[in-house]
Amino acid sequence: MLALALRLGMTLHDLREQMSAEELMLWMAYDRLSPIGDIRGDIQTSIIAASTLQAQGAKVTTADMMPKWAPETVLPVDEEQEAIEGEASFMAYLKGMSAA
Repeated sequence: MLALALRLGMTLHDLREQMSAEELMLWMAYDRLSPIGDIRGDIQTSIIAASTLQAQGAKVTTADMMPKWAPETVLPVDEEQEAIEGEASFMAYLKGMSAA
């Protein structure tokens, strides 16, 4: 939600006040398909950098140009637990909206 607020130039408070729960859920679904965060810019920049170097004869790939921000560790995902936490967060959000 922070990435969405940042991209829209809003604070979290503004986002909660101005966006319906339905629209928020649509943005969350969109983010799963096409991430809103900075990784997208990193990918686009790595494509440009790799293309420029390849035009000069360098043997590089787009993956070679991607910044390494953190070690790549894959944590197991408990989808059932994520669903429970997501539903609880959504219900808390709705309760907060009704109290306002």
